[in-house]
Amino acid sequence: MTTLIPQTPSTIGAWALLMARAIESYGVDADALFAQAGLTLEDARRDSETRFPVRQMAQVWQRAVEHTGDPCIALTLTRYFQPSTYSAPGLAMLSSRNVLEGLQRCLRYFRHTSDVAHIAIEEQDDQLALMIRIPPENEPCAPEAIEAYCATALRLFRMMVDDQFCPIRVTFSHQAEPEKAEAFAGFFGCDVAFDQAQTQLVFARSALLKPHMYANPALAASLDQWITERLASFAESPFANDVRQYLLDNLLFDTPDAERVARHLNMSVRTMQRRLKKEGTSFHQLLNECRHHLAIKLVSEKQLSLTEIAHALGFAEQSGFTRAFRQWTGVSPSQYAQ
Repeated sequence: MTTLIPQTPSTIGAWALLMARAIESYGVDADALFAQAGLTLEDARRDSETRFPVRQMAQVWQRAVEHTGDPCIALTLTRYFQPSTYSAPGLAMLSSRNVLEGLQRCLRYFRHTSDVAHIAIEEQDDQLALMIRIPPENEPCAPEAIEAYCATALRLFRMMVDDQFCPIRVTFSHQAEPEKAEAFAGFFGCDVAFDQAQTQLVFARSALLKPHMYANPALAASLDQWITERLASFAESPFANDVRQYLLDNLLFDTPDAERVARHLNMSVRTMQRRLKKEGTSFHQLLNECRHHLAIKLVSEKQLSLTEIAHALGFAEQSGFTRAFRQWTGVSPSQYAQ
């Protein structure tokens, strides 16, 4: 069986703290919303570099919109945003000589903040577009997360230039009500369209080359070195991938428990859990993620009944599988298959 999850997309803990502050500005208990998604904000408070799975963060975004009643909550985040929210990459971008150099650093180091998206810069005559795409295998990713990234990126660029700095146009690939497009246009200072072919922020090249008065090339170079070393360390922590691979290879044949997986890896359950915790995850979390992705695959293929899928994924009853599937996707398996 091929691996359906080459890695678990994640985002940095500092981003979760920014979300929490925005949520709390509405009088909503952010800790409770994160807990409902199986996440603990205290982990981010202890270490802002800790990683939170994007799929669970998507649940937090959904609950945040529901509890605040504000579909434009992504714009609220910009009130509390600081370059350090992006960790070292944000400070390196702020230290760049101009916005274009900051964008180039954004491309190089985006994975430090979140590895859910593919981003690129595309030249369009005298314009440059920052393109953002979520690969299908990394879904679900909350559209509000994409909106918040675009809005906070512009907030950072305005810190570098001035408050009047704006894109030429902004498009999002997801849908939204006309009222939301109007609110976003007010923030971005240009036309904003939803339900488009791609997500992009388009800038005039000349605006991107305007010198940054408070640039600090020496600091930027020092941060470059630290970020490069940090990203290299991510690639040196593949243990969680080994556990995922075993789960995906065996989940449909015999529900693997923690003891069986640990035995396969020639270690105790305690050692396995400790190593997974060091990489920001747990056995239960990985098992849930694998069930999630296999469930979507099997339901989409429509070759097995829902009862057969439920039993194949280790659920005692179809009702339990239906509840889990609704939590993963927001709809029932039968609705998803339509």
